[in-house]
Amino acid sequence: MRVTMNSLYDRINTDLTRLVENQAKTNASISSGKIYRRPSDAPVNLTHALGYRSELSDTKQFSRNIVFGQGWVQATETAMRQVQDRLARAHELAVEGANDTLNATDRRAIADEIKVILEEVVSIANTSIGGRYILAGSRTKGYDNGETPFMLDKEGQVTYNGNEEDFSIDIGTGQTQKINLDGKTALVQSGAFEALDMLQDALNANSQHSIETAIEDLNVSMEYVTRQTAKLGAMGNTLEKKEELSTSLSLTIEERLSDVEDTDIIRAISDLKTLDAGYQAALAAASKVMKMSLADFV
Repeated sequence: MRVTMNSLYDRINTDLTRLVENQAKTNASISSGKIYRRPSDAPVNLTHALGYRSELSDTKQFSRNIVFGQGWVQATETAMRQVQDRLARAHELAVEGANDTLNATDRRAIADEIKVILEEVVSIANTSIGGRYILAGSRTKGYDNGETPFMLDKEGQVTYNGNEEDFSIDIGTGQTQKINLDGKTALVQSGAFEALDMLQDALNANSQHSIETAIEDLNVSMEYVTRQTAKLGAMGNTLEKKEELSTSLSLTIEERLSDVEDTDIIRAISDLKTLDAGYQAALAAASKVMKMSLADFV
């Protein structure tokens, strides 16, 4: 096939243009740190990268959920330990009140402190974080004005307005984790409110026998609350392990994402040097061709 000078010049121009484009692409890859600027640069890599990015986004959201759950469990555990402390103080006062040497006035003074302790326990039970009650089951908010999960009336009776449902978070695809103790299970069923109210009445009545009975009920309540608090420790341990797994998974996904979209700088610099050498060689060859004239063929 006969090659004309025009076709030869066109071929030289095409090759030089291709080399310049490849140089520009490699330079951009080095400066941006990414393999591609446009989908057409590396469509297969881009497809994998989009998948990894979606997976990474989900994993990071699960991690945020877990951190939230840890905060919720810690706050609940703190509240329950505060209840334990107040019950322990009530027990000390009850033992003191059962002493034979105390008179009616002494016991009424202790009863006043027991009343304060009951109010404090109700207040602790109504602990909230971020405007959400932690011991109200899944009904963490949405109460009427003046209404709370635990309500103490003038007679010393406590009403629970929350529910018994789990409050859970998403910790993985198709995986949820319970992070709460509902108020009925945690406190109402412990009998702590009734034990404190009974103790207050017994002290006001100056009845040593009733005080001793209230002490027994208080002991049962304290043991129950301790067992419930231990459940929160187990929840916290589970969330800690889930956080470690989530962090590890995020790192793995980030490594895979880096493999498909990040530039191998050493290789890219080597490729750029090769392209530069090729470009210089092509320019030298082209210059020789451009100097040719019809006289060269005569």
